[in-house]
Amino acid sequence: MCTCDNMQWLETPRTRTSRTQSCRVKREKTTLSDGSVNRRLSTEIVVEGLSFCDGETSVDTFDRLGEREDRERLTVCRSQSLCPCVRLNWPASTVFLPQHCFSLECESKPKRRSILRAYSLINILSPNKSKNTPRSSGSFKVPSVTPCKPALSPSPYRPPTPSPAKRRVSRTWTDSMAGDKHVHAMSRQVVKRQEAIYELYQGEKDISEDLINVRKMYRDSMMTLELCTSDEAYQIFGPLDQLIPVHQDLAKRLEQQRLRDGTTHGVGQQILDWVPRLRVYVSFCANQPFGKAMLNSKRNQPAFEDFLLRCQESPFSRKLDLWALLDGARGRFVKYPLLIKAILKETPVDHEDVALLHAAMTQLDDIIKQADNLTGQSECRFYKSQLVSLYDEQNIPEIEQSTVLICQGTLKNNKGTKLQLYLFDKVAVVTRNTSHGQNIYRQPIPVSLLVVEDLPDGEVRMGSFRSAFGQGQTSRNVFRISFTDPSLGQSHTLMANDEHNKQQWMRSFHSVTSHIIRVGAGNGDKK
Repeated sequence: MCTCDNMQWLETPRTRTSRTQSCRVKREKTTLSDGSVNRRLSTEIVVEGLSFCDGETSVDTFDRLGEREDRERLTVCRSQSLCPCVRLNWPASTVFLPQHCFSLECESKPKRRSILRAYSLINILSPNKSKNTPRSSGSFKVPSVTPCKPALSPSPYRPPTPSPAKRRVSRTWTDSMAGDKHVHAMSRQVVKRQEAIYELYQGEKDISEDLINVRKMYRDSMMTLELCTSDEAYQIFGPLDQLIPVHQDLAKRLEQQRLRDGTTHGVGQQILDWVPRLRVYVSFCANQPFGKAMLNSKRNQPAFEDFLLRCQESPFSRKLDLWALLDGARGRFVKYPLLIKAILKETPVDHEDVALLHAAMTQLDDIIKQADNLTGQSECRFYKSQLVSLYDEQNIPEIEQSTVLICQGTLKNNKGTKLQLYLFDKVAVVTRNTSHGQNIYRQPIPVSLLVVEDLPDGEVRMGSFRSAFGQGQTSRNVFRISFTDPSLGQSHTLMANDEHNKQQWMRSFHSVTSHIIRVGAGNGDKK
């Protein structure tokens, strides 16, 4: 047993390995310039192998310690264990040395190589004598090396912690005029009209702030971090840069019409001149179906999803996700008729704004109708691109001829399987959602051959294979679609989520076909 750096290491049978070694000792005598004599003993050792103590896992070979032209190299492989001790098998005795004595690789000048060799290797041969031997002033001191600490493993991922939401203060015109004694002298109709105008103004300020945050925090940051390409960013955000000036313009117009006392007299001409700028929303709304699909696709990337989560937890987003902010702009666009009607309602009949606001309403309705038509066509193209036909017979021409998506949603069949129903202006298509897309289920039904049966509650037994031998489930909110000629294809018995959902489907069917049958209780066919 030996003691090394205040630590004890035991020699075990596993570490006893015989190696071949040789030694050559040479005495040198040098007379210095002052007449003194310097005697030096140099030793050269050749060790073919060495063994490590318990805990070490590798055995390396010493290079021959002889004269070299470039440098003296003495290397021992280190392992990741805590044992810094090396044992040399020497015929006379077993010598234990700290590992750092052998992890030495130094560039030495030629005049110091012999000094290094004499000092370090004499200590290997006679460690006890070296303690009492005076050290020469030119001897090489082996530095004390502190074992390296193991590298710290990277900290695990931590999701962003929620931050306090930035609340938007809702102010009315009366709040902005607090302390003004003239407000109490105004009539109720005048106050309501001022409130309606101020609501329009404040809404423009808020939507401008939201869109600026979306552009700066979301779109620009995504492109800077290379989370999406410029084409992907445009598909998600659409003509975002063109929307912000539109809302800033109306806010500026309304602010310029405000008098010193805080009231606004006429806004009709300003709104009428501004409404045509809303045509930019036609392309923005038409892009939304593809933008939402691209956003959902990018969410599958962990870095992109983490970025959205961190933005949503930031105060500027007010806990709203990206799509809620983008869809808020579309919601603001379709809300303008209600805002203008609120101003028109509180405007006196003989006021000059009445005719101007009516003209603005007419233009606004045309723009919104155009946006709805293009949005419907865009949705139709998008959902048609998601359809996957399993057989050639399912590729009927009515699918390609369809230009408008009337209604779509998730329903259940009489076996409890979730299906997706797409009602286009030319065809009704039932699909099943798979990893490859929306697989067409059975045969699509052209609108010209479509028959819809409005089934009463309890008319059809619903249930899966598990409940096939039981009592089953009483059906509610069920309807059936089929061909006018049953030989052309199978029918579909579908159940809506609730009564409201069923009525929405029935209204949609009425818009494309007149072949709708209301089945009385006990008179319908059971399937």
